[in-house]
Amino acid sequence: MELGCLFSPAVSTPGNIEIAERLGYQYAWVADSPTFMADPWVTLGRASGLTSTIRLGVCALTPRLRHLVATAGAAATLSAVCSGRVDLVIGTGFTSQAMINQRPTRWSEAEAYLVGLRALLAGEEIEWDGQIIALPYGELSGIRLPADVSLWVAAHGPKGLDVGRRLADGVVTNPGHGTSNEIWADARVFVQINGTVLDDGEQISSPRVLDAAGPAAALHLHIAEQGVAAGSPELDGFQAALAQVDPRRRHIETHRGHLTELTPLEREWVTPELIGATTETGTPAQMRAHLEKLADDGVQGVLYFPAGPEIARELETFAACAQAL
Repeated sequence: MELGCLFSPAVSTPGNIEIAERLGYQYAWVADSPTFMADPWVTLGRASGLTSTIRLGVCALTPRLRHLVATAGAAATLSAVCSGRVDLVIGTGFTSQAMINQRPTRWSEAEAYLVGLRALLAGEEIEWDGQIIALPYGELSGIRLPADVSLWVAAHGPKGLDVGRRLADGVVTNPGHGTSNEIWADARVFVQINGTVLDDGEQISSPRVLDAAGPAAALHLHIAEQGVAAGSPELDGFQAALAQVDPRRRHIETHRGHLTELTPLEREWVTPELIGATTETGTPAQMRAHLEKLADDGVQGVLYFPAGPEIARELETFAACAQAL
């Protein structure tokens, strides 16, 4: 399988992408949630100057937060400065939309966005919102079209998978991001891996594991009944605590620190049991066994999502597991 990593972007992420390239990762993508993550384009622009082979991407972009022309222009520019090693992943949105108290977009919107991006990056003029738009770069811009950009979709269900099969270069899925654990072997699929690799003798209850794997476990508190934590005492406790927050701000406190770091509101409810049930946290042997199972299922690549304060350590230990297969 191909080896990739996915970051909640921070000011330090370009340096961690440089480390990932040295460790043998082939892809380094960053999430896009403008309210609490560092800007993806600035992050990748800085990373492009520190790397030479690793593919750089944004996972996932949503139609309502990034205008089509702005996304196409940013992607074309990044492709020009890093020799075409750019991937864009289009999705309907979860946290990025929730943080502004909006629901995810429809897949019909995401599909139109993907089609429009492909056309603009190919140098075509298209109609968008009733107007003709294009990327008419001049000679002095240094940007050339068509731009060599790969377009993927982030999908966790049949509608998104259908778009991916028909129109995209690949599909990214997180089987735990909902109630379905299905993985599709009939498309080019990369699977997100969450959690941490345990040190020798380390217990899942250790403070380090809480910091490293807790943010991924907290995702299931955020998605509530749609996730693995449905019906659990941890979810009941988190929701009771959340009920004390002003309803006008509740969406902010629900998703603050999403997949990045634990907040005081959720830390009490991220138990070792929740981490064990919702992440791939385990010993090196257990992580290798999980990766072997994915390979046997036909998965073509993995995206490891490190979290916590020791990102370089997380990248190194996971890469050692993947490369030992």
